[in-house]
Amino acid sequence: MKPETKQDIKSESATVAKTTATVTVLYYEAPVGLEMHNAVLTDLEVSEFGRVMIPSSFRRGKSIIAVLEGQCTILNSLGERVYSQKVLG
Repeated sequence: MKPETKQDIKSESATVAKTTATVTVLYYEAPVGLEMHNAVLTDLEVSEFGRVMIPSSFRRGKSIIAVLEGQCTILNSLGERVYSQKVLG
């Protein structure tokens, strides 16, 4: 059995310590929402395979488009541009 090095201990503790995550979720209201929404979810459980577990209570009634790592600021989206245009007559 080989002795553990500082690097082995550091990688093992980093893997074990990362059990929660913060993500930004982009979604539409289901079934036919036209405006994209976003929400930042914190302290979410991370599976042993590294996948963030989004609670079914949040997923209910939504069509999730993307899950982004960390807290992201959406500067603009397609829906905002469509609804913000003025109608010139």
